This record gives sequence, structure tokens and C-alpha cells, in this order.
Amino acid sequence: MVAERAARIGFSPTLKISARAKQMAAEGVDVIDFSVGEPDFPTPDNVKEAGIKAIESDFTRYTQSSGIPELKAAIAKRFEEDHGLIYKPSEIVVSTGAKASLYFIMLALLNPGDECIVPSPYWVSYPEMVGMADSIPVVVQAEEGNGFKITPESLRAAVTYKTKALILNNPSNPTGSAYNRDELEEIARVVLESDLYVISDEIYSKVTFDGFDFTSFASLGDEIRERTIVVDGVSKAYSMTGWRIGYVAGPENILQGMGKIQSHSTSNPCSISQKAALEALNGPQFSVRRMAAEFQNRRNFIMQKLSRMRGVTCFKPQGAFYVFPNVSELFGREADGMCIRDSYSLAFYLLEKANVAVVPGDAFGMPGFIRISYATSMENIEKGLERIDGALARLRAAPKENVSMLKNTITKVKSRVPCDKEVSLEEREKLVAIAEKHLEYDEYHEWNANINGVIIQLRTNSPHLIDFWIDNWYPAELESDLVPHGVIYAVKNVSDHEPYAYYNSDSKTAFIFNTAYYGMVRGWALGIVADISERLYDVHSIRGSCFDVNGEGVMIIGATGTGRSTLAYSLLEDDRVKLHSDDWVFVRYRDEEAIADISERKFFMRTDIAQNLTDLSTIFNRSKCENIAEKREDCNNKHCPDKDNCPLQKNTQHCFFGNRNSRAVVDPNWLVGPGRYVRRTRLKHVFILRRDPVSPAFEDLDADQAVKTLETGRYQVTTPGTLGFGSFKNQPFFNPYLLVESRDRMDLQKDFFKRLFSNADAYSINTGAESMDKCLARVLRVISRE
Repeated sequence: MVAERAARIGFSPTLKISARAKQMAAEGVDVIDFSVGEPDFPTPDNVKEAGIKAIESDFTRYTQSSGIPELKAAIAKRFEEDHGLIYKPSEIVVSTGAKASLYFIMLALLNPGDECIVPSPYWVSYPEMVGMADSIPVVVQAEEGNGFKITPESLRAAVTYKTKALILNNPSNPTGSAYNRDELEEIARVVLESDLYVISDEIYSKVTFDGFDFTSFASLGDEIRERTIVVDGVSKAYSMTGWRIGYVAGPENILQGMGKIQSHSTSNPCSISQKAALEALNGPQFSVRRMAAEFQNRRNFIMQKLSRMRGVTCFKPQGAFYVFPNVSELFGREADGMCIRDSYSLAFYLLEKANVAVVPGDAFGMPGFIRISYATSMENIEKGLERIDGALARLRAAPKENVSMLKNTITKVKSRVPCDKEVSLEEREKLVAIAEKHLEYDEYHEWNANINGVIIQLRTNSPHLIDFWIDNWYPAELESDLVPHGVIYAVKNVSDHEPYAYYNSDSKTAFIFNTAYYGMVRGWALGIVADISERLYDVHSIRGSCFDVNGEGVMIIGATGTGRSTLAYSLLEDDRVKLHSDDWVFVRYRDEEAIADISERKFFMRTDIAQNLTDLSTIFNRSKCENIAEKREDCNNKHCPDKDNCPLQKNTQHCFFGNRNSRAVVDPNWLVGPGRYVRRTRLKHVFILRRDPVSPAFEDLDADQAVKTLETGRYQVTTPGTLGFGSFKNQPFFNPYLLVESRDRMDLQKDFFKRLFSNADAYSINTGAESMDKCLARVLRVISRE
């Protein structure tokens, strides 16, 4: 399983859109790409010649990790000549691009739990980099009316005792706005009084217009210089994006830490590129001025064209090579069956209907805008703007629609997190201390749930989790001198921790840190109850769907991907079938009977089954939901049949099968009505689902075969939405909720299932061998005794 650190990071929206544009171009579509900030000018000839000379002279081996001395000297000279700043070689680090420089700074400067202020609109990677350093990005909105620049007041209001740094991008990507010296001095006063560091990204410093006098933040005085880490590089000014050379100047102690991190990751920057960068910095600078002048001409042209487009206004940038037009007046309009609801849908509309790639403003933390890069030829700019103008002119006011009031919570972590299920009692005490430390009294929530007679207490600082928890379970009243059978600490904002979970079986205590994903909390609650009730109360916990047909219980057991939910809810189309449970059943064995009970007040259901069972959408609309896709960027269903005609780009306000981790807390009575919902049944039929290319479509199993099938839990991973098959996996008893998988616990499960199959008949159905309709017909024939 991929680490949660990687799972919670999204791909760069600019690169995703650019990749789609390139794919369309490869398919023969004439696409104008305004998405990527990469100068279209060739690298200057003298720079290319320096790179060739480096190759010919065999300068192709490792260099010093932080850069060759002569390049550091050239960087120091450029800082002195351009900004009056004096830096020693030990205060300069050369990296494989300014992006790598920024990331290594985050790792060297920020501690887990530190806050870093990120003005919005921001370059898409800033918040992700802060997060990858286990720190907290604090977004401060810079308003369009203020030229997309933060004010001293807004900066001061965002500072807390946890704030360590401010990221300042000047000139800015995506807006092209630039701070003058007076504005920087006001910000510097707040920086000093708040004891902050400033990460000053000045990669566009040489691309300014109209005689703008650029000021490097570090040049504001000695005190500020000691608190500023300046980031620059050769990619933008010298059109050397692919050479991957960035550099940093700043306090020696911070850069030493950054250098150590770099030495153990990328080692040194490319030796050939360093020689080319040396020539770029030391050689003639006329190409830089010529390129900036051409960008200014393009900006003037694009501003003129945008000013004539209805529903579009645009701030005039002072630098970089982007415009950031306000397109919010276009929202609510439609054309060609597509409704423009936000900047994502507008970007999609322009790409699909005008063959022009732009970047949605939401990607930069600024809904209502799009970014257009004019780092392309004037011919492309003219053609692309003409297409945009034509596409916008086709937009008409969309008919009024009923706005959905979907109660949806988007969590940062959208799946189960890695865990340690064998924590010792000593470790448990340390984890309790960590959890209690982060449960502030004014954010603390506690509630006892009665789960099949077992009392589980949730302690959390997440309103979302306590809301779902209370809705999911029946309450348990405890006398003041009694304690619950088990406790779950679900705590967010725990410093020094990745999203992770821990469990101590002896004390029945679970710890779930830095995730508000309710699916994890519910699953572990069921796991704790199974750990307690199976040993102490002789109660068998089974993951499966259960129904009652004429007083006889029918259970369906199967791993993820076998179609269990689709088959189960298809059964309800038969009026004889009553609903018992959706995902979890407690079974007691009494007098040669297997009695199935349900303990949840509400079902916690996957919403992607609405893709096959569309009637469920109406019910999900009225339920509390988690991680429902509300815009195309939320969609992670790569095999969605509607991906090329995405409903999220039209009038649909959300999609229940766009995110495969989306869930809903559903009242079972809403699914079937109170007359067809039962809480107890006697099991008589158990269907075990497989999905592979070789097993028979249907088999009667004797008790030993059924137990062996479940004990191995072997199933073939399938690609969602397809008939394909992948590698085999094993999940004992098809139950991912079991927290304790020791030999004695697995033997206990095995014994329980032996008792089950002495009271109920077992069958195997291979959902990979025939259609779901045929599988459903087989189940109905068995329970009808045909």
C-alpha cells in the first residue's frame, strides 16, 4: 500500500492539464496550450555552447553536492550586482531546479506542526511542500482589489505561536503581481516583530514590465537578510527550464541543513547544467532583457483582447508571464450541454470545446479565476484568444435548477491509514499522553456507543467524526463509576506524526492520528468489538450483507471487487426480500441455530454502487456523506464510463461514483421502508463470492469446503468497472476489520464458521464467470428452493 504521505498529495494541476493537452495534440487535435509556465524562447547560444563544451571536456562526473565553487561565485556576483547583497559560498546552495530548492528549504526549516503562511493565490506546489514537511500551510487570502498582495494587517492576523515562516512569491505565479519596496518594508516590520523567516521565491525577478523597480526582500536590511532565504534560478530568465538549475542564498545554518538533506537525496546538480548556468550568469545579459520586452508586448496584447471579452476582467500584471482573469461572472452559464459552475468546469469547457488549455484558479487557491500563460508564440496567443472569445460568446444563462443541499464532508485523508496493531502496554501509555495533550478542552468530544452490548467510547477533536459516530450507533449510558469496554482516540493536528493508527489489544485502546476519515474509525470500532465479544461473549463477527426471506436468513460474503454490494442491493428488487444488514453481522449460535443481529442505527455505505443502482442516488442525496466528488478534480474513478462526458462538468453538482472512497450514513428504513427492515434473522443460506477466470460459476459447498474458502480468503483483484483480472490477494475470512490476526484468533474464527455451516447451507458464486443478473437469478432460485 502506498504511504499516506504520497496518497494525500495531488498531482500538479498545471502538469495534469498540460499532459491532457499534449495527449490531445498527439491524437492530431490542434491544441493551444496556455497551461505551463515555460518560456518558448531557445536557450541562448552561448549557454548551449558552454554545456556542449562541458560534455566535450568530460565534465560529466559528480561535483560538490551544493554546487561547483565557480558557479557559487557567479551567483554571489549576480546577487551583489543586481540587489547589493553580499553572500559567502557557504551561504549559497545550488539544486536541481528551484522547485527542489524550495522543498529542501521546507525540510531544513520547518518542524512537524509548524505553521507556514502561504498567500493566496499561490503557486500550486507551495501548500503541498509544506505538508510534505509535516507542517501546516496557513493560507492568507490576497484580494484582487489589492493587486493580489497580502497586507501587513492580514499577515499579522494569521500569525500564531506556531508560525515559523512566510512564503513570498515576487513577482507572483499565477497573478504576475509584484511588491514595490514600500510594500515589502511594511511586511518586513511584521516579519521582525513576529520572529518569522521569509522564503522569498524570486524566480521571476528578471521578468518585470513598465520599468518596475524590483526589490529583493533580503536587501531590506541586515536583520531581514538574516531571516530571509532567497530562491532563484536560471529556468525562467534564461529559458533553461530543462537544465534544472536553481539556487538559494540565505543564513548559513539553514543552508547547511538544506545541503545535508540534498546530499542524501539528489546528491549534486547536473555537472553539465552547472557549467551552462555559469555562462548564463557571467555572460551577456541582453537576451534576458530582450525576452522580458517580448513578454511585455504579449501581455499588452492579451490584456487588450481580454478587456473585450464579455464577463471577463483582468488585473494588469507587473511581471512573470501570466494573466489571471476574473471569470466568475461566467459561472451559471452553459453551452453545448456543459454548465460552467466553477473554474474547473470552465477550464474543461475551453479544453474540450475550444481546444485551449488553461489552469483553473481553484488550483491556486483562488476560485473564480483562470490562469493563462503567455509563454508561447504570438501566433498561438492570437489563435488561442480568438478561440476562447468564441467559446465564451456561446455561453448562455443556464436554466434555474434546484440547488442540492447535500450534507457532504471532504476529509484530507480519504482512506484507511497505515497501522500498528500490536502496540505494547508501555507504548499505549505514551500514546495516551500524546492524544490527551492534543485534545484541547474547548475542542474535546466524547460519546459512548453501545455496539451489540459492548461499550466503545470515542474521544476526538473532530466535529465531523463525533457527528457521524453519534448518527451511526445507539447511545450507551454509563454509570459514573464504570468504564467503557474499549476506547478510540481519533485525534487530528497531532504534531510529529503521519496519519497512522495503533491498537493495544490488552487494554482495548485504539489511536487514530491525523485523519478525520470516518470509515477508519467505524472499522476499528467494529474490530475492537470483535476482539472483545468473540472471546468473552461467544459472539461471531462477520463482514457481509444479510437479508431475510420468509423468516430465513440469507448472507452474502465477499471481498472488495467481487460485486457484493451490487448483488446484495439487487436482491431488494424482489418484494419477498427484507433487509437486515449492509456490511457487518453479529451471529450467536443457540440450539442449532445461527441467529444474526445488527447493532448499527445507520448503514455506512459505499456510494459508488449508485453507478449500477441509480435509485440509491435519491437516498444518498438525503444522507450525511463523506468525500462525495463535487468537482472533476475530486474524481479518482479512472474507469468511470462517463469520464469523457463527466456529469460534474454539466448541471450535476456532485457525483456519487466519482470518488471510490465516498460513503454515506443511510437510515435503512429509507432503503426499503420499515416493513421490510428486520434486525434479527436465522441464517439458512450463505453465498461466498469469488471473481476469477477459472472457478465454476456456481457450486454447492460442504462445510469443510466453505470454511477452507473463507480461511484462505483468496480472491483475484479486479479493475473496477471492467471484466479484467489482476493478481491474487489473501484476506482471511474476507474481513478487513479484524484487528487481531494471531493464530488463536484465526482458529477461533475458523471454529465459529464451522458452527455457522452446521446450521446454514453454503454456496460459491463466481461473479467473474457470468453477468450480475445471472448471479442474482442463481441466488433467487436457491432461496426459492427451485
